[in-house]
Amino acid sequence: MGAHLLNWLIPNDSNQEAFEIKVEEPDEDALELENGVYGQSQIINNVKQAQDILNQEQPDKVVTLGGNCMVSQAPFDYLNQKYGDELGIVWIDTHPDISYPKDITNEHAMVVANLLGEGDSELSKLVKAPLKTNQFLHVGLQELLDFEAENLEKLNFDYKVQGTESYNYEEIQQWIKENNFSKIAIHFDIDVLDPNEFRATYFAEPHIESFPAAAGQMSLSHLNDILKGISENNDIVGFTVAEYMPWDEINLKNTLKDLNIFH
Repeated sequence: MGAHLLNWLIPNDSNQEAFEIKVEEPDEDALELENGVYGQSQIINNVKQAQDILNQEQPDKVVTLGGNCMVSQAPFDYLNQKYGDELGIVWIDTHPDISYPKDITNEHAMVVANLLGEGDSELSKLVKAPLKTNQFLHVGLQELLDFEAENLEKLNFDYKVQGTESYNYEEIQQWIKENNFSKIAIHFDIDVLDPNEFRATYFAEPHIESFPAAAGQMSLSHLNDILKGISENNDIVGFTVAEYMPWDEINLKNTLKDLNIFH
């Protein structure tokens, strides 16, 4: 539902063709643990669908609406095949997404590692052009779990836990300049936002008081400054919006779904 609402919310450009990945309807009871990951075969199918579309269409730029953070694997791999070392990735997220199946059973926490040729070996082997660690800048990163810190060190990331002091546009632009990136892809995980300000995020789920990882602390105004600055001064070739969780809409839909008058 989040992806469909995003498709309605974003500016409408009739020159951009839209494609929808056929994702199986969620059924947590049916998901199996495969090689340490829940629903691995379904995830592989989704990534392959996206790869087939990208390979057929050969776009210069890709907008991706998710879904969880895994939706960036196929488009960012495609863009790296196309632009190589010219491509820098601004990963706006509360979490680093550099996990392995030994650490966690959810694939969305592995996508950056997969893109490096690490992470989940079944998913990373689908990556045609593994990225390099220095192509990523984590923006909005919050307190790390122990294994996340260990993996960041293992993969030789230069990173900073930012708390309420997230990188600003000027710092991001300096990183872009220092690395001579002429093409930029942005991954925007909505959970980077402060759940007290923006409610359609994982960390604002009603009636849940504790979560297994740190919540975001970024304000919408700070995010707007970052995105506006990058957009005005760089060639953005990829943009992902992930993990839009419209709790009120989901709960209202579930309340109304079985009423006879609608059937």
